[in-house]
This record gives sequence, C-alpha cells and structure tokens, in this order.
Amino acid sequence: MKPTTYLSNLTPLRGIAALLTVVFHVDLMLGAGMGSLLRHADSSFINRLYLMVDFFFVLSGFVMLHVYGKLFADGVSLDSFRQFTVARFARVYPLHLVMLVFTIAMFAVASAFGIPSDPIVQVENDIFSVFTNLFLLQSMNLHTWFTWVHASWSISTEWWMYMLFPFLVVPFSRLRTPARVLVAGLCFLGYVVIILWIVPIVTIPPEIPFVRLDPAQLSINVAYQYGFLRCLFGFVLGMALYKGFEENWGKSWLGNGYILGLAAMGLFICLHFGVPDVFTVMCYPFILLSAAYGSPRINRLFSTKPLQKIGDWSFSIYLIHEPIMFMIGKINTYFQPVGPGTPAAGPPQPPGMLQSWLICLVFIALVVFLSSLTYHGVEVPARSWINPARRVKS
Repeated sequence: MKPTTYLSNLTPLRGIAALLTVVFHVDLMLGAGMGSLLRHADSSFINRLYLMVDFFFVLSGFVMLHVYGKLFADGVSLDSFRQFTVARFARVYPLHLVMLVFTIAMFAVASAFGIPSDPIVQVENDIFSVFTNLFLLQSMNLHTWFTWVHASWSISTEWWMYMLFPFLVVPFSRLRTPARVLVAGLCFLGYVVIILWIVPIVTIPPEIPFVRLDPAQLSINVAYQYGFLRCLFGFVLGMALYKGFEENWGKSWLGNGYILGLAAMGLFICLHFGVPDVFTVMCYPFILLSAAYGSPRINRLFSTKPLQKIGDWSFSIYLIHEPIMFMIGKINTYFQPVGPGTPAAGPPQPPGMLQSWLICLVFIALVVFLSSLTYHGVEVPARSWINPARRVKS
C-alpha cells in the first residue's frame, strides 16, 4: 500500500484547539463558573471553548479516512482490523494509562496527607471508575459525572468510534456527492437532537447539583453520558468532509488564507455571542478544508516549528493539563486549608482578570514544557514499541 501523505497543515490546528481547551479549564478553575479570564456576562468566548473537543472529533474523522481509508477500501479483514487497532491503541492508550495511574496516585497521596476530597473533581472516583477508565468505558453512560482524568472522556468515545470506523469506509466510498452532503446534514441534525432532547436528561450527582447544564444555552456539551453521540456526529462529519477534500470541493475559493481567516473570525463571533452550538460547529468544515487545501501563505505559517511542535504535543497537552491542575489544587488546599478549625475568612474570591491571565499563561507554559517531556518520554517510545510498523503520523 502506497504511504499516505502527511497533511502537515492540520497539525497546528490540533495544538491550537488543545491550548484553547486548557484556557477553558483554567477559567473554570479560577472563576468558579463565572469567568475569571473573561467575564461570562461580557462574552461567552471562553465559556464555550468546550467546543474545541468537537473540532477534535471532526478532525479525527477527516484524518482517519485519509490515513486508513486505503487499508479498508476493499472491506474489513482480520489482519487489517488488527493492524488498525494496534496502531490506534499505540497512539492513545499508553499516555492515557500513565495519566490515569498518576492521577490515582496523586489523589491517594493527597488523602494520606489529610487533604479533603473535592466533590466536583472526585465525586465519582472509585474502584468501579478505575475499571471503566482502564477499559475506556468512562463515557458510555456508566457514570453520573466525570472520573479521574476528566478530559479522557473524549478518548473513551474516540476509541469506540475507532472500532466502528473500519466498517464505515466501504459504505462511505459508495456514496455519491448528494448522499455525502445529506450525511453531513444529518450530523448537524444529530447535534440538534443533543441540544433539544439529550441535554435535558443528563444526570448530575446530588452532591453537586449547582453544576447542571442549562438547556436554555442550546449546548451540545454532553460528555460522561451520551458523549459517544457527540463524537459520532463529529467524526462522521469529518469523514464526509474528507471525501469532499478528495474531490476538491470548493478548492478554488477555500484554498487561501482569506477564507481561513474569515472562518476563524466566524468561529470567534459564534463563541463570543454564545450562539447555539450547532451553528458554531458549522465553522469547522470551512476551517478544516481551507487549512487542508493550503496556500503559500497558509503553508508558510503552519510549517513554522513552534506551531508544528505544539501540534505534535497536542495529545499530551490535552491529557496532562487537568491532572497537573488537580495536583496544584491539592497543594494549594494543603497550605491554605478551608474548613473546621481554620480561620473564617469567607469563601475564596476569584483573582482579578490580570492576575488570572498571568496564572493562565504560566500554567500553559508549564503544561507545554511537561507535554514535550511526555511526548518524547511516553508517547513516542510507547508507540514505537507497540507498533514498530507505524509509518504515518496521525
């Protein structure tokens, strides 16, 4: 099989999306849901950055069909399925396992030092959730909240989408253009189903009723329950986009930096005004196709070493930032305990905007540095050991 071309322009997009996810979680940590980096009353931009995960899903479907489409072009055989499964396991599981073990150990040490549990972070952390995380089942409606490495819920949904993907390749290849457009439209309809019917039935632990998602926000932000549906719609949308990419859909007008800039601006506007998420996701096809087609200016920008490195480290950035955040929270609680026997100073106040951004930038720098270490120290060697035949970055 002819080696697949590496679409290097897509690598920086992964890194940017990962960093924006970090910003979203830093804002949650500092602002207690009200916004510290940017007041939610002034702008919904940061508050809606959970949608970066949906960009990952769309991008994943696009890249999987690009990299592995030829492997399953004639159907799914035992050998091709084994080859694909080993490759994806080598890509996602080693770091997932390392961060799961790290998080469990960190919480155990914190408990030994008498640091109280945080219900928002730890309410569903138990032996059963260790099992579900080990088998990547933590987002398959078995829990009422996030567990251990919270961000790994999307790794769970992606894994099971990988298991479905090989069986979609041949049916997709047989679809004509109108049918592919219809499939893409059905994906957006699926997002509407999530907004109107799925979000209202997602359950929340009784210990933290104040974090319930407001259906009035018209959000697709389901994760530990029904997260697979969210992944499915994004992934299949990405596959449909890739078939269009193969056929040069709109290349004459999408393949330039102006359209990419306009699509990015449209995404910013949608996030800023908090429009229904289904409309925000509509910006992703334009961003993805414009970047994939490329142009001299786009290619020069996206080929710069910093952007390529951030993209390479994006999986580490995504998976390690919350455990590091949890650890910092535990250390802070140890040195500034709150509860019986401590001075009554009232509830902690979120830092000001300037201080919050300084904290955020320092934290991002720390995460990027540690991600470079886990990429070279965990991801690459584990991938090479488990899957020495890997030829294409994905």
